Amino acid sequence: MDVITLLEWLLERDVNAFLRVDAERGGTRPWTFHAVGGEDEEKWWVRVDARSAVECLQKAREALKARGLNPPESQSHGTADAFGEGSPAPG
Repeated sequence: MDVITLLEWLLERDVNAFLRVDAERGGTRPWTFHAVGGEDEEKWWVRVDARSAVECLQKAREALKARGLNPPESQSHGTADAFGEGSPAPG
């Protein structure tokens, strides 16, 4: 699943979320995904940190599933696809 698809899917479910890269971490798990959903006593949150964007999205999907959400399966295979460029992911 590309990041745009995931964030739009979460938005449709009233979940606040972001994907962040922090260069100041010195290359140690610079990618963070954070999501918050629910209301009042039902409020929940998910945070994952990873070494790559792909790993971060995979971990985010697993964490969301553990919260009872089931994001759709992947529709693209490259990080550039998230921005409509269609280039394969490095690696």
